[in-house]
Amino acid sequence: MRLEKDKFSSRASNLENDIDVGSASDIEMGKDISHKLYTEVRLMPFQQNGSESRRSECCIYRVPKLLRNVNSEAFTPLLISIGPLHSERKKLKAMEMEKLKYFKKLTERDGMDEKKMCDIVISIKNQEERLRYCYSEKFKKIKSDDFAKMILLDAVFIIEFFLESNDDTGPKHFKPRMTFDIREDLMLLENQLPLFIIEEIYDQGVENPQPGCKERVPQASTDLLRNLILSRAIQRIYSPDHVKLKYSAIMLRKAGVRFQVIRDECLVNITFDKGVLKIPYLKVDHNFERLVRHIMAMEQCLYKSVAYICSYIKFMGQLIDSAEDVGFLVRKGIIVHRLGDDAAVSNMINDLCENICDIKCTCFGDISKGLNAHFESPFNNAIATLVLGYFPDIWRGTATVAAALLLILTFIQTISSVKSFY
Repeated sequence: MRLEKDKFSSRASNLENDIDVGSASDIEMGKDISHKLYTEVRLMPFQQNGSESRRSECCIYRVPKLLRNVNSEAFTPLLISIGPLHSERKKLKAMEMEKLKYFKKLTERDGMDEKKMCDIVISIKNQEERLRYCYSEKFKKIKSDDFAKMILLDAVFIIEFFLESNDDTGPKHFKPRMTFDIREDLMLLENQLPLFIIEEIYDQGVENPQPGCKERVPQASTDLLRNLILSRAIQRIYSPDHVKLKYSAIMLRKAGVRFQVIRDECLVNITFDKGVLKIPYLKVDHNFERLVRHIMAMEQCLYKSVAYICSYIKFMGQLIDSAEDVGFLVRKGIIVHRLGDDAAVSNMINDLCENICDIKCTCFGDISKGLNAHFESPFNNAIATLVLGYFPDIWRGTATVAAALLLILTFIQTISSVKSFY
């Protein structure tokens, strides 16, 4: 901090030296104001360091109202409450008994005894302040002991549920449909525990886990689901080049843009080069909308400057204007869906685009600019009209070539006949 003080002191002294105009009273006034400002700036780190570090720990938020209003049910747990945000909902109280059953199962594991369980509880209590700061709300009405109990039961439920999910038979306490709904609830943005406490309880409470189990537990986190979709292989670069794509897939096709599917694990790795738009394969099912809504909500709270999924959905929403666009992308193998008809996919993508906060930066600005320019080029449109009009498929293309050859041969024969006549 001494370096910071020296830096600001030197700036203040430099300012004194630089001021050489104006009356003596004006100069003194300027010096006085500048000294006060530099003093305030110098003290800022001491005053705000604690609150800033606490804010940086916050990772679990309420879904923004603009997004919730589009589809409130998509953000509300159906069966189970995890963490404090929905802990008071009476509809979810029935699952508290299932949490106790899983807790009993943990206490009966090899190596688990009363002392080890006591150590886990003490660890939670010691980290209570940190745990509370992970949530965007204070929950002052939840007493310390009740908070620790809630964290322990919820963490144990997540651990045991995913350990059972790793078995061939799946969770033993729930029917398949109920298991599906619980998994849906565990990925909700408002239905989360901080990952560090789940991992800590897992490490202390589970001895000799099955291979691969530990990797399954963190999947309850919306943040890790986002990382899974992005696959840590992002090739797109965020930039302030915020250009909107003006034309849909069908319109771009008519302008000669060629569409190609690529098998890239990262959805956002879209490229456009030499008239070819390459888009990673996208699978859309009934779970897609709910998953994406929560990741987008999280990005608007945590990752505003690198909201990759929001940018991706917005770009796809501009590319898809109707069911016809979806049908074209399906034929190209870019989209595979199980929603019954193409209109359902079109409506879903465009609904997802509603009320996304203004994204000042995007990772698709250069692509949108290139596609817009390609569409607006008269030369590209002329070539596309020729190709689509006369060479839309192999049969039409063959017929066109045959007709052209016949015309040329007829013309040559006519010229030969005229020459022989004279």
